[in-house]
Amino acid sequence: MGMFDVTVELANVAVPGQTEEVSLLVETGATLSWIPREILQRLGVAAFSRLPFSLADGRRLERDVTAVLLTFDGRKAPVQVAFGEPGEAAVLGATALEGLGFLVDLVAKRLVPRDLLAL
Repeated sequence: MGMFDVTVELANVAVPGQTEEVSLLVETGATLSWIPREILQRLGVAAFSRLPFSLADGRRLERDVTAVLLTFDGRKAPVQVAFGEPGEAAVLGATALEGLGFLVDLVAKRLVPRDLLAL
C-alpha cells in the first residue's frame, strides 16, 4: 500500500496543443499539484499569484501558482498548480483529483474515475 505515480499530460490553457507528459506522485495530503518550474516555463505559463503553504513538519513557505490544462485517463480540466522548485517532489494534489473526478485506490495503486457531485 502507499504512494504511487501516474503519468499526466499538461498544457498551457492558452496553447492546448503544446503538451508535456509528466510523472506525478499521487499525494492527497497536498492541496495543489506541484509541477517543476522548468516544465511550466517550457509550457509558457506565468504565475498569477503567490500563495502560502504549510509543510508536514510545520514549516511555512510561499510558492508561485498558475493554472494548466491537465489530462489523465481521457479526462481534461484546468487545474491550479504550484511551481515546484529543484529538489521538491512533483505531485498530483487533492484539488486536481477532485476536479477531474478521481478517487485514490491505495491498495491497487490506481486512480478510479467517479462522477462529480452536484447539488
